[in-house]
Amino acid sequence: MIPCVPGSLISLLNDRKGSQVQDALLLWLEEHCRRLESGIIKVRQDDELRGINLFPELPPLCCTAITNGVKVRASAVFVPEGSNLEDEDEKYLFAYTVRMSLSPEGCIISGMNFGSCQLYWRHWVIRIGDAVVDNVNGEAVIGKFPLLRPGEEEFIYESCTFLSSLPGSIEGCFTFVPGRLTDPSSSPFEAQVARFPLLLPDYIF
Repeated sequence: MIPCVPGSLISLLNDRKGSQVQDALLLWLEEHCRRLESGIIKVRQDDELRGINLFPELPPLCCTAITNGVKVRASAVFVPEGSNLEDEDEKYLFAYTVRMSLSPEGCIISGMNFGSCQLYWRHWVIRIGDAVVDNVNGEAVIGKFPLLRPGEEEFIYESCTFLSSLPGSIEGCFTFVPGRLTDPSSSPFEAQVARFPLLLPDYIF
């Protein structure tokens, strides 16, 4: 069983009937509402559907890096329904989101501005503590080569990873080509993905 809030946050309440333990689920809902009100998590519009996006939007749980005009934001959320605490290797499942966009000035390399850049390659380093447990290299992200232009909405993709123990983290970089892959305007460059944490809720409430 995974508690919905840490035990240290649950206290006794005194009323006319005596003392009783706080409702943990109510505390979780109150924290959920606090995060919505403060902007840590936000409502997301997906076509005609509106829903709550559980991925954190603010530091320190959402990390941001800007390289040559490419802005990359990344964060993760624990997925209890996909986790198995009895599994030694795939005990904790985390979903993570990566959002990338291009600055209004475009892609800037050595003082030159380019009106677009396109992702070619990804490199992920996944850690448990300070130990590297996975080093991923490959073309594209979820089979796509997003083309970034100034003023356009963020390109967003989501993926997941398992950890055998905690705490964990992910960091890495994306290789972009100024212009397009089929018509490069300059040499490729690496846009950094700042390290973002993989933590259970009771580390972060």
